[in-house]
Amino acid sequence: MIYKPRSTRDIYMDSLSINSEILGRQLVDQNGSLGEVKSISDFVGKNYRKNLDTIIRECKKDMMALERVPSPLILFVDCLARSKKSTNLSLPAWALLLRYASAWEE
Repeated sequence: MIYKPRSTRDIYMDSLSINSEILGRQLVDQNGSLGEVKSISDFVGKNYRKNLDTIIRECKKDMMALERVPSPLILFVDCLARSKKSTNLSLPAWALLLRYASAWEE
């Protein structure tokens, strides 16, 4: 059997899916509304995919670019930090997103 490595896009999109699911559960646990969870997930997903498209273009030009681009987790947290600034959030949701961003900065 021949091993075929997963594509960069697949790796990043799987990470987005898993991290979004975990974030959604945490937001609900913090008394976030389902509408708020969807709003944050939509914002993060849109920005994540936009950045991923740039990453894929860079890697097609130069495979070594993968060493310079953010990891799937860093990209997710960066998008969360942007959502914290760009969306109306309840206090519990804002605090959770702040913890994500702060944990990564440390």
